[in-house]
Amino acid sequence: MALIVGAALLIAIITLLPRSPQVRKPPAAAQVPTQPTAEQIQLTDIRIVPSPASDAMYLDAIVHNTGNSAITGAQVNAQFLNNSGRELGTAASAVQGMQGGGTTTQDLAESPIKPNEARPARIYFEHTPKGWNHEVPQLAVTTVTGTTP
Repeated sequence: MALIVGAALLIAIITLLPRSPQVRKPPAAAQVPTQPTAEQIQLTDIRIVPSPASDAMYLDAIVHNTGNSAITGAQVNAQFLNNSGRELGTAASAVQGMQGGGTTTQDLAESPIKPNEARPARIYFEHTPKGWNHEVPQLAVTTVTGTTP
């Protein structure tokens, strides 16, 4: 009788214990969508626009999206030089889209730049270093965000 009760308890415990979840393998041909890179952005026709603030400035440019994904954000790093070509400082700033060719800017997340599209853009630098040669600084795209097609 004790063996029957023991066997019944053992069967009850085994059936009531939680079972481990089954591990499923990922699909064999899973691919990660192509992410936007700094190489898919080209800045052309860059020009300096004075700012009302004394040491601030705007850079107006045309942003070309040469990639396959829409650009929802971009950041550039500017290297400011003195008259002898020596670096005085660097500054990072976000690229903003320009609306209607005027001075109103719009975040790229609100109006992404589509693949193979070119659009006017503005980059604002709040402070420029003293002694800067007032030429267009050297720009490098450091961050790009986007959506996949």
